[in-house]
Amino acid sequence: MRLLLLNQFFPPDVAATGQLLADLADGLARRGHEVHVLSSRRAYGGGKTVFPAESLRGEVHVHRVSACGFGRSGFPGRVADYLSFYLLAGRRAMQLPPMDACLCLTTPPFIALVGCLLKRRRGAKLILWTMDLYPEIAAALGALKPAGGLYRRLAAVARRIYTTADAVISLGEVMTRRLQLAGAPAGRIATVHNWVPGEAVAYHPPAAGAAITLMYSGNLGLGHELETALNAVAMLGDCPALRVRFVGGGKLRPKLQAMAKEMNLSNVEFAPPRPLAELSAGLAEGDVHLVSQRPGTQGLLVPSKTYGVLAAGRAVLYIGPADTETAQIVRSSGAGRMVPPGDAAGAADALRELIADADARKRMGLDARKYYEAHFGRDRSTGRIIDVIEATASPCREGRE
Repeated sequence: MRLLLLNQFFPPDVAATGQLLADLADGLARRGHEVHVLSSRRAYGGGKTVFPAESLRGEVHVHRVSACGFGRSGFPGRVADYLSFYLLAGRRAMQLPPMDACLCLTTPPFIALVGCLLKRRRGAKLILWTMDLYPEIAAALGALKPAGGLYRRLAAVARRIYTTADAVISLGEVMTRRLQLAGAPAGRIATVHNWVPGEAVAYHPPAAGAAITLMYSGNLGLGHELETALNAVAMLGDCPALRVRFVGGGKLRPKLQAMAKEMNLSNVEFAPPRPLAELSAGLAEGDVHLVSQRPGTQGLLVPSKTYGVLAAGRAVLYIGPADTETAQIVRSSGAGRMVPPGDAAGAADALRELIADADARKRMGLDARKYYEAHFGRDRSTGRIIDVIEATASPCREGRE
């Protein structure tokens, strides 16, 4: 079959969605499919990087359009990036050979409208891989008023995409329920967890030492609740046994830096994001990993860092609502401790326990790794998505080749 995969970012860009898509593209190519990817020539973080318009990544044909590249610098720039990508990707998709199916991610939001166009004009099957739910996530983070006219119009667009899609891929059971509430037909939803891109994270035994490192590695975005963790660190005082590292960038980083400075937290440091090739070694430097989610975002996103921490075999301190996919994973795996958002005292108690008990940390880490190997992983998840694509698009194959 001839397949089109559509997302704003694709390697060598560092965006996590593009890295996951690359694993899927490689798997499809190994199954004998003709795979085309349509993305932007500009990088996730903006700047001067411009990728080639046409390239071949292994057996995958990569087509890139010259959308704007303001990156994450501000809302107007991001809107310009989105709008230009919508227009140019739609035009380029219609110039490509006819496709049996188009798989669309959710970067930018509603880019699946291009897939709807291909379905209407050329009969391609539409498969939506939902990384975030829009406009619900925008409302949860305060960017839209839930009762406002713009929210209602965008929700209607999302509902149209869900009902047009021949299959919808969800990241977890909680997200599946939210998709159904948003209008996605239950019989078309397949639940498939994410994984560590490229299976790039291996288990490294924890290093012996007097101090432990609490690490947050990933995007410091508004969907994550990290203020509770800093308040907990402040409650511990000048604890010589604890070092805190935030590795990554994002909108929440300046606020967290200001909080750490105001509270005189000398044991808190911030570092830039690491490339995928260094992820395994970087995660191994943490003894306990912080995973968080802001209330109201249940089922609207699943923090991808969860899978990296499990694969690294490290204990988890989860701060967030109890009814999220990550909370379910932590409970089922025994990989760590869970604290409600805002409960700084509870988080401080959990940290005291984890600092004091190296055997418990090691046991939680081993349980985390075992759970990842038993339930997640690249081959398991990409294989499931490929099965969905083949089952959805195979009736279209005749006459396309």
